[in-house]
Amino acid sequence: MCRFANLLHDETFKIVVGAPGNEPLVIKFIEMLLPGKKIRELTNLDKENHGLVLSDKNTTFDLFCTSEEGEQFIVEMQFSGQATFKERMLVYATYPIRAQMDKRLKEAAKLAVGNDEAVKAMGRKQDKMNYGLHTIYVISLLNFSLSHESNEALEEGMISRYSIRNDHDGELMTEALHFIFLELGRLGLRKRDFAKCMTPLQKMAYSLKYMHELGAAPAGFDDEFQRMLYKASELAGMTQEQRRQYDRAMTTKIDIIAQQDYAREEGLAEGLKRGQRQGRQEGRAEGAELKSEEIARKMIDSNIPYETIRLCTGLSDAKIRSLME
Repeated sequence: MCRFANLLHDETFKIVVGAPGNEPLVIKFIEMLLPGKKIRELTNLDKENHGLVLSDKNTTFDLFCTSEEGEQFIVEMQFSGQATFKERMLVYATYPIRAQMDKRLKEAAKLAVGNDEAVKAMGRKQDKMNYGLHTIYVISLLNFSLSHESNEALEEGMISRYSIRNDHDGELMTEALHFIFLELGRLGLRKRDFAKCMTPLQKMAYSLKYMHELGAAPAGFDDEFQRMLYKASELAGMTQEQRRQYDRAMTTKIDIIAQQDYAREEGLAEGLKRGQRQGRQEGRAEGAELKSEEIARKMIDSNIPYETIRLCTGLSDAKIRSLME
């Protein structure tokens, strides 16, 4: 039996790390990825919904929180690679930007109609729209590797940071938006290599990647963050509701992975038979696509999210949409 939760899925990461009472763990986690940043308190963690507080239709984040200074943090766990992941994170960043502007627009509307009480409450007269933004950090944990022009882009071989800068000399345009990617897929260590983890970042990556396969925290993994992480992830310490949510999320993930593996095996076998009969290589790909379409139809009937269907089957957007019609 596993002792610790598997955090390598967006749902399980949210259930464990974003659970009520784990605010200090979230703070420590963010501070480790943002050296020099000190967060006194996270004020927007929704305790009832396990940290998930920002949603818009079908767009949700694993964690969304705000510091006392108004800085906003999106934390996203991504298990499977996708070609447009960076663009997806850029889209995610527009949600807190829009939320900040919506608040300013409401303030400006109150002032525009000469609401004396509103002006007095705000303590100022505002004639123009204030476009100043609280800093937004989009933090992504990836169990795969992004493409970089060179390894010079990586800190400790695993983390990359982006901001909006001048193409010519790197001058920072604004402090308002930053992206941080922790690429767990670049951790070149096996489970037995825990003694080779020398830095806090390496230990963090190792624990996130392997803790669900361990019976105890490795020797030397005894700093404050590691203690909090292993305690929060211990299955025996979960509430009944947390364990129910965790088991349901893991069952769903296991079913999807099993479907994906089955599709690959069946598709390869069917394609091989066709290739032998027809004497051409195209049979393999055709068989795999047919099986992927069958799996996609079952996933559509089960109301599995569109993005999950695309990632698991590898089908094109046009093909999935045609199956949904």
